[in-house]
Amino acid sequence: MRLKPGWYLILGMLDSGIDTGYAIKRAVNRSTRFFWAASLAQVYPELAALEESGYVVGSDEPRGARPRRTYRLTDKGRSALDGWLRSPRVPDFEQRDEGLLRLFFADALPIDDALALVRRLRMRAEEIDRAFQAEVLPLAQRVPGRYRFVVAREGAEYFAWRAAWFRDLEAELEHDIASPRED
Repeated sequence: MRLKPGWYLILGMLDSGIDTGYAIKRAVNRSTRFFWAASLAQVYPELAALEESGYVVGSDEPRGARPRRTYRLTDKGRSALDGWLRSPRVPDFEQRDEGLLRLFFADALPIDDALALVRRLRMRAEEIDRAFQAEVLPLAQRVPGRYRFVVAREGAEYFAWRAAWFRDLEAELEHDIASPRED
């Protein structure tokens, strides 16, 4: 049985020692959200489905009056994760970026408004670039293992490139506004 891609995120987090739904969501926010996001509304139902299917086992471990359920991989879950990691199948690339979707349709805007959109996208890319440099990379360097840092480095390099790309596009549009072409 082929599992949903989001299930592998959860299996991988559990394999890394992250054992509650809340901790998984927190770890996602600090690591994979830039390329594979997950909400609490996804994590808990997926944990329940994985448990029902025998990939994980959960136990109630309340902390005081707070309910708490921890999870661990079963042999079936570990085997599924291992099979997925070793699979020769390279999945299709999918990127969902609402900013680029807006830019795609920006011909419907006056050029000044398109430029304002590009500025907002540039500022957001620069903000993410700074976050990668200040938070994500240092955190990834402290986590044992090589590949979490490798992926964080890819993200940092991508967002540095993206910020530069939007700066170049912004300059191009500013030039077009300053020197309009006659068609």
